[in-house]
Amino acid sequence: MLAGVAGAAALALPRPAQAQAKARGDYGFAPVQVAPGVWLIEGARQSLSPANGGAIANIALLETPQGAIVIDTGSTARMGAEIRAFADQRLGGVVTTLITHHHPDHWFGNAAFADAPLLSLGATALAARANAQGYSDALYALLGSWMSGTTPVPPAPRIETGRQVIAGRGLRLLPLCGHTQADLAILDEATGTLIAGDLLFLDRAPSLPDADLTLWQASLAQLGALSPAGTIPGHGPYHRSLAALTQTRACLAANDARLAQAAALGLSPAEAMAAGPVPEFARLGANPEEYHRSVSQRWSSYEDRALRKIRAA
Repeated sequence: MLAGVAGAAALALPRPAQAQAKARGDYGFAPVQVAPGVWLIEGARQSLSPANGGAIANIALLETPQGAIVIDTGSTARMGAEIRAFADQRLGGVVTTLITHHHPDHWFGNAAFADAPLLSLGATALAARANAQGYSDALYALLGSWMSGTTPVPPAPRIETGRQVIAGRGLRLLPLCGHTQADLAILDEATGTLIAGDLLFLDRAPSLPDADLTLWQASLAQLGALSPAGTIPGHGPYHRSLAALTQTRACLAANDARLAQAAALGLSPAEAMAAGPVPEFARLGANPEEYHRSVSQRWSSYEDRALRKIRAA
């Protein structure tokens, strides 16, 4: 199942409200409660651009008696501030923030949450710190004025994994990998909701620049074994099924096979890029851009596997 998979609710703002928000220069988020005490701000199923202001990643907020557990903070200071305002006004403030991985569309809003713990896996914190300046330069170039006032605030590597109770809410914090070298997935025990970060995509092409596909598929097997009641992918709609897992697994396998075949046939990177994504997945959001990125950033590994090395006599 590819496009047109409906979420539990219509999460996007009505078009007039979107236009008004854009005219004001803000995002106009309208968080939706997808399960009891589980709120979602769904990102656009697109690549980063001035048209979406960088609001492409999903943000989840879990209610507790002491305030919200915020999972990821978005791409810009302005995004972080709007998420924070919702948490303060509707959920009683912020008790802690969890960052799923180091890609900047998931943590560049951190400054708005710096008065509470900002936690991540250790490798995520290290990668965020190491890449902060490069990511900042790239986002300012891509998003322009949307980035005004944005300063990277990397998370701290102090997270405890396994079963944890945070402000009375039972969570399973799962240290996985594959999309990046460190991917945090969170299972909310009260509702059975899985917040998967970018290990899962739905109706939006997976992003592969730091991926290890073998490890990613192994992580997907672990997520499937959880049998969640609903899933919040890193990008795409909430769904009360394993649709995101099924689609992500199939898309990764198909993309891998397509690039391996292209390299085996001796195509050049330009020819592989021109061939486009696997037709079954061509209509996913952010395609063909993500397919083109996968060719440009990962082609050498496929070429190395396909072409026999000639050794000097």
